[in-house]
Amino acid sequence: QAIQPQDTGFRIDTRQGPVYCERLVLTAGLSNRALGKMVGLQVPVAPNKGQILVTEKLAPLLDLPTVQVRQTAEGGVMIGDSHEETGLETDTSSAVMAAIARRAVQMFPVLQNARLVRAWAALRVMTPDGKPIYQQSEQYPGAYVATCHSGVTLAANHALRLPAWLLGTAPLPEIEPFTASRFDQ
Repeated sequence: QAIQPQDTGFRIDTRQGPVYCERLVLTAGLSNRALGKMVGLQVPVAPNKGQILVTEKLAPLLDLPTVQVRQTAEGGVMIGDSHEETGLETDTSSAVMAAIARRAVQMFPVLQNARLVRAWAALRVMTPDGKPIYQQSEQYPGAYVATCHSGVTLAANHALRLPAWLLGTAPLPEIEPFTASRFDQ
């Protein structure tokens, strides 16, 4: 509902009542844009729709996942490489799905006769340059934002490096290029 900076921390007004904390980490995806403003952070994120196709279970065909195609441990092949600026709309599109399938068959002809068992669309949280934003509010120290599209890819960094920075026990100078100030130019 609302974030109110206090003398020692933050008050977060929720539907269940207020919550108080000394530190606040915004990890709310697309909502970080509005929430960041409440604590002096500019978080330029926008939705980017991607669509995924999933095949029936197949014998192993990929030694390593590619950017567009990966096979699950159960054998289904997940295919997707679309990037669409559609606002918050998450409907699938037959034309986009057909293009995804065509490209996948060009790369992996063995997929030509595979049956599709499901498809979906979802929204990615994207910054203007596609890179994450890690930043502490200058106006309200103790308020941070950590937002990115590649949560799985960056999980090791998030688990191993960010906690000490967020707790203030270790500086993390290598994240300086990932502050939102890079968009000020």
